Amino acid sequence: MKIVTDPEVLHQKSRLLEPEELSGDGMKKLIAELVKISKSGAYGVGLSAIQIGEPVAITAITIKPTPNRPELEVFDQVCINLKVEEGFGEKEPMWEGCCSVPGEDGLPIYAEIPRYKAVRVSYLDEAGNAHDEKVEGFLAHVMQHEADHIVGRIITDLVDRSEFVSCDEFHKIMEEKRNENH
Repeated sequence: MKIVTDPEVLHQKSRLLEPEELSGDGMKKLIAELVKISKSGAYGVGLSAIQIGEPVAITAITIKPTPNRPELEVFDQVCINLKVEEGFGEKEPMWEGCCSVPGEDGLPIYAEIPRYKAVRVSYLDEAGNAHDEKVEGFLAHVMQHEADHIVGRIITDLVDRSEFVSCDEFHKIMEEKRNENH
């Protein structure tokens, strides 16, 4: 499947799903495809259905250590109808990119996007079970990014385009940060 980069498509709100819709073969196939695509990249940590052209509120969050963030803890969860219910504290900027927002080289562009360090989120899992939990750190950041996709918001809506850097520049910045910390 091709990743959608058309802002007109990405700005669509995704349809919320009822738990009974999750048991159908088509939905199971879509979920499996989202998880597969999300896990396939070395850097990606999440993918929403709208990013493959399906305007339904399904997100695969597949956090794993990446070359830029080797300290990340694994988090592997499909979140349906993901919603940020509450943010805690001040928003702080963290580097963020999106495979649906590429630069001229076709690779994602990055910027420091202000997000809450901790949030309370609600979602359904693949079995239709309801979750309401507080998450923090990188997971909170990713969940806010993916919840934005569900309501039709992308990272270029959150900060000025002039604040973005290329993928290569981002990797250099992250390498410098790692070297400073060692």
